[in-house]
Amino acid sequence: MNDGRVFDAEPALEAFRRAAGSVPAYRTILNEARVNVASIQTANDFSTLPVLEKAGTFQRFGIAELCRDGQLGRLGSVLTSSGHSGIFAFGLSDLESTAATAAWIDDLLDFLFEVRSKPTLLINCLPMGVKVPSQACTLAETSVRPDMAVGLVKALGSHFSQIILIGDAAFLKNLLESGRRSGVDWTAMRVHVIAGEEPLAENARRYLGDLLGTDGTEPDKGIIASSMGVAEVGLNLFSEVPPVAPLIRLRRLLHDDRGLRQRVFGNRVFVPSLFTYDPRRIFVEFDATGRLIVTTLEPWLRIPLIRYATGDHGGFLDLPNAIKPDLESHGLSWETLQRVPIVAIAGRGEHASAGDSPVYPEAVKEGIYADRRLAALITANFRIVSGPGAVRIRIQLSPGVLRTEEIERDFLAAISRYVTAPMTVTCEPYETFVSGMALDYERKFNYLSA
Repeated sequence: MNDGRVFDAEPALEAFRRAAGSVPAYRTILNEARVNVASIQTANDFSTLPVLEKAGTFQRFGIAELCRDGQLGRLGSVLTSSGHSGIFAFGLSDLESTAATAAWIDDLLDFLFEVRSKPTLLINCLPMGVKVPSQACTLAETSVRPDMAVGLVKALGSHFSQIILIGDAAFLKNLLESGRRSGVDWTAMRVHVIAGEEPLAENARRYLGDLLGTDGTEPDKGIIASSMGVAEVGLNLFSEVPPVAPLIRLRRLLHDDRGLRQRVFGNRVFVPSLFTYDPRRIFVEFDATGRLIVTTLEPWLRIPLIRYATGDHGGFLDLPNAIKPDLESHGLSWETLQRVPIVAIAGRGEHASAGDSPVYPEAVKEGIYADRRLAALITANFRIVSGPGAVRIRIQLSPGVLRTEEIERDFLAAISRYVTAPMTVTCEPYETFVSGMALDYERKFNYLSA
């Protein structure tokens, strides 16, 4: 991991100058920090600028103060954050940029899935309000209604060359399982998955792939890719694709090969998300503590954000030259991996504690999906409860599944592959798991108990 890598900073410097000259709130922040705008000329100068955070921007200033020229302007789209942190943030785009955004999305989908030449049904299963504009695909927006999505697949699926499902991994698990129970043969279709909202566990990708009959890396059989966006910055900021599959294969290889994983990540027992990004859209930094800091570069955004901390942690991925033969022996192109910027995003750093030992939800996720037989028994919702000597992990069983001591022992063994801290595991019936029992998927699930 390398947190000091610097790419071409000139686009970020230009974005800074535009914001400093036109955004009232940002001028206030710079004045308070005693920044001389004219003195910011280099990448090192840029790195000294104040870091913005959600509370100090969206909670402190009115929405117009955060906009260019202090005006909302003619808005084409408004994207709202989940409010998971207790603060809502907003991404605003000019009306004139709406068509350009749709064209950018269609270009990306066409590069990945040839949607302009293959009739494609795109089913957006993200919570209501998160739009995926497309002119190249037939677009259906079901929000978090698995029955509606399954109904669409049954009625229309055979009339398309391929289907793209976009949603949260736990919801997509529910959707695919529901479809199979009602007679949908997912393996007979070409189905691609773009998983967002929260980090995708590598074992969850495998589980979804089993349901779909694909390993998730081949466009002809179905890609299962992870995507990360930040509402106030933009959708699909970080993604495993493009290139089409190398980052997916790299993460899986590091996930499976402990020795290789240790050479890249040290003693980490699970692999963080590995993403690339478009340096024409955002400038990326990581500070000394591993905070992800992004600067928006697109001039049509009404709220430009300069050195904005998203709340995520990670670093640039520097693959050591010594592992080049290992990667190439597994069919990975070293040249391809060197051509794109790669970041490793570990999550938000939130965790429960077993005494002094942290327990991360991302590690527990790998554990609950590690045994596919066990994963089929649960909703994928769990809570981690801190304790002085051990954490308690509460797992919600699927409707109709009965708790047994054998299931709990098996989950304990599976999770212990990724969590080394002391723990106990309890599996609770769907009806009595009061933490998020409704499973409406409208809000991000809170895996940590207060």
